[in-house]
Amino acid sequence: MKCCVTGHRPNGFPFDYYQNNKRKTNYINILHFQIIEMIKEGYNHFITGMAMGVDLDFAISVLYLKNNVFCNKKIILESAIPYPNSNRSWSYEFRNKYNYVMQNSDIITTVSNYYFSGCMQKRNEYMVNKSDLILAVWNEIEKGGTWNTIKYARYKNKIIRYILLNNI
Repeated sequence: MKCCVTGHRPNGFPFDYYQNNKRKTNYINILHFQIIEMIKEGYNHFITGMAMGVDLDFAISVLYLKNNVFCNKKIILESAIPYPNSNRSWSYEFRNKYNYVMQNSDIITTVSNYYFSGCMQKRNEYMVNKSDLILAVWNEIEKGGTWNTIKYARYKNKIIRYILLNNI
């Protein structure tokens, strides 16, 4: 079974994403726990959209579990990038995370060969269409890419699990 993630970039968090604080630690722990639960339920193919923030945190957690805890299960990480070099303007820290995930992904899907104004949504729709379950890490604001992906997943009658950032 397949699961993708949708969630915010660092500026969409209701707390300071860049600081090590209790809320960020809780967020990472909850994300990690949700992935463990999905693996126990039989999900073994995980898709990340490779954006800064939730997407990379999700991917790194999947890779950690794949390599350390659930090594007896076949776990697949798919990186769905919206277009080539979509990370070129990122900070050193995020480019390193991106490169680590790309080097350790089982599948890399490039959704578009070039940038265009709807390429991020096209990537999100690809992930939702391919998934049985969507994990939405959401700040409960009904605008932006995460909200658009949630609306699309609802339209497609997909199962959605939420991690509500305002409750962390």
